[in-house]
Amino acid sequence: MADIIHITSLALVDAVNPCTLTVQALLLSALLITKGRKNALLGGVFFFGTIYFMYLLYGLGILQVLYTLGIENILRIVLKVLLGIMIIMEFYAVLSYKPGFRSLEMPLKFRPYAKKLLASVENPYTAIPVAALCSILLLPCSSGPYLSALMLLAQSSLEKLAILLYYNFIFILPMIAITLIVAFGTSPKKILDWKERHIKKLHLIAGLLLLGVFLTV
Repeated sequence: MADIIHITSLALVDAVNPCTLTVQALLLSALLITKGRKNALLGGVFFFGTIYFMYLLYGLGILQVLYTLGIENILRIVLKVLLGIMIIMEFYAVLSYKPGFRSLEMPLKFRPYAKKLLASVENPYTAIPVAALCSILLLPCSSGPYLSALMLLAQSSLEKLAILLYYNFIFILPMIAITLIVAFGTSPKKILDWKERHIKKLHLIAGLLLLGVFLTV
């Protein structure tokens, strides 16, 4: 039961990361301009579906690497260190926000590439290859929580595939919500504005969730 709570907390940290809000809003902005609201909805579905599938593959691959390395006995130490680093980064972001790696967001040098990719989406079906590429650019945002969850999972007796399916569903929940919100009338710009107004609160929530995991693993 404790492992499920820990993994859920890490998935929520991933889900509230500002990266997902930005990426989804940029995609839907491009589709709204070129194809209208109905196609924006369809493109959003293709986008978060592809992200889900790609992250599932990443998780399965990383788990296999962990088993191959045979380091289960030191994973808890590595996990504690990783969680400690993420907690410091998140609370630092609350106290002195700066975009980029310092606050567990997409690195600044990757952002122009992501924006260019998303702006190139001219029909909902091209959201699939674009999402596959963006999943790589999103990794710096979510590698910490995801890797922490995978290390926990490698040490537990939980059903690995079922937990990965569960974790990644939580991860894409903001993408699903944003797709529906935009489809029913809210502009992507309002979502980005909301993110900017509440970004420190998002990092505070993430930091508190990580602290809870750190204190109980």
